[in-house]
Amino acid sequence: MSATELPDPPLAALTAEEFNDGAGYTFRGVPIIESEDADWVYAYGHVDDETMAGAVTDYDREVSGDASLECTEPDEVQHLYAVTVKAADDPDGWWINWGNIAEDTPGAFPITLVSR
Repeated sequence: MSATELPDPPLAALTAEEFNDGAGYTFRGVPIIESEDADWVYAYGHVDDETMAGAVTDYDREVSGDASLECTEPDEVQHLYAVTVKAADDPDGWWINWGNIAEDTPGAFPITLVSR
């Protein structure tokens, strides 16, 4: 399956609990996940811009050890929808795809994303 090909039938939408199981950090009450290549930081649901920006900044300061970092501005926060896609090389693994996903896409769930 390619990165843009969606499963048919669609996989069930992730719940906040399932999504947050992968969160390693919680800042400002927001469980956040960073992608393996550090290109994105995301959270389940549509978190308000200022809270998400602050949570990502706090996360970056914690991980880097540099308390002077100001990493994210509220205008960098995106509210999107994603679907769960099975990992081709791991039958128990999954990843999320938010490219061209709308609220009415079968299996879609809300995410808040900050691109790096």
